[in-house]
Amino acid sequence: MLAARIAVITFGTALLCFVLAEGLFDNHEDRIAGSHCRSHAPVPVMVSVLNGLATGLLLAAAVSLLCLLVLLFRYPSERGAVAVPLTTVGLVASVLFMLGAGYETVRFEPASTGHNPCAFSNR
Repeated sequence: MLAARIAVITFGTALLCFVLAEGLFDNHEDRIAGSHCRSHAPVPVMVSVLNGLATGLLLAAAVSLLCLLVLLFRYPSERGAVAVPLTTVGLVASVLFMLGAGYETVRFEPASTGHNPCAFSNR
C-alpha cells in the first residue's frame, strides 16, 4: 500500500534528520564547553532547520498512517488483525516524536533580564 510506504519513508527520513541534528549539536557543544557560566547553549540554525524538517516529516508520517488505518477499517482483510495494532503503535510513536521535536524547535527561553548564573547570591 502506498500509505504504508510513505509512512515508512517519511518516518525513516525524520529519524535521519534527528541523527544529523544531534551530530551537529554535539560538534557545537564542544566549542561551548569553555564557558562554564552559561545557563543555556545557543542552538545552530541548521539544527533548528533539521528539527523542523523532522517535525514536518513526522506529521506526514502520521497523516499517512491515519489514512492507512482508515483503509484497513474500511476494507477488512485477514492481515488487518496484525496491521491495525502495528499501524496504531506507529501512529502514536510518530505523533509523540512529532510533538517532542516541535517543542524542541519552537521552545522559547525565558527572558530574564539581569540573570547571571555565575553571580553569587545576595542572601
